[in-house]
Amino acid sequence: MDFTSKNFSYVTESFGSVMERVRSGARLYLRSLSHEKPSEMPAQIEDDFPSLAADFSLPPELDYVTKGKFSSVLRVSGRVNMWLHYDVMANVYSQIVGSKRMILFPPSDVKHLSFAPGASSSGLDVFTALDTRSSLLAGTRPHEAILHPGDLLFLPALWLHAAEPKTDMSVAVNVFFRDLDSNYYAGGRDVYGNKDLEAYDKGRQAAARIGKSFQQMPKETRRFYLARIADELLQAAEEG
Repeated sequence: MDFTSKNFSYVTESFGSVMERVRSGARLYLRSLSHEKPSEMPAQIEDDFPSLAADFSLPPELDYVTKGKFSSVLRVSGRVNMWLHYDVMANVYSQIVGSKRMILFPPSDVKHLSFAPGASSSGLDVFTALDTRSSLLAGTRPHEAILHPGDLLFLPALWLHAAEPKTDMSVAVNVFFRDLDSNYYAGGRDVYGNKDLEAYDKGRQAAARIGKSFQQMPKETRRFYLARIADELLQAAEEG
């Protein structure tokens, strides 16, 4: 799937129907939503699939994940890739049925991976790029993991990642959790838990205002001062 080109469609089907179609080889991807209020509340497997919830729990060593939990998402897929993206919250990915190939990049690689300004998803096909040793990944540091049933993968916040099933069916559960102070996260409704941090949104608005204030100046002047401001922001990123 490619979120940028939207080469897929959203449909609502019963859980039983999805499972039957995936077993028959259909190229489907189920990402659970809240059963009670799908447009308002994050998914919680214990509420949305109570008959399955007893079969899933994180080990006690991950109590800090459970305490900071934002959502727990059931995922079922056929032979469908998940596009390259990042999550604002950290999460623990639990592979339950089938196997999956995960490609991860550290946050510093974002500038090399075709993320549009303000976008958390990229249209870059990293699997083809890796398998063909494409120059599109020049300057990046990819990490690869193959997950089998019972494997857990910790995905830190902002790590860029994509997923490719290695079997005809994959079943997994994501547990997303907040590892920053709650004041840093954007307010308002956030069903998917992937709104960028509030400071980033405010920063982009400030950047637009700054850029606009230089628009009437000669290009060389604009570049000089905006480059200096960019350098100051990069210095601020290294402080503290």
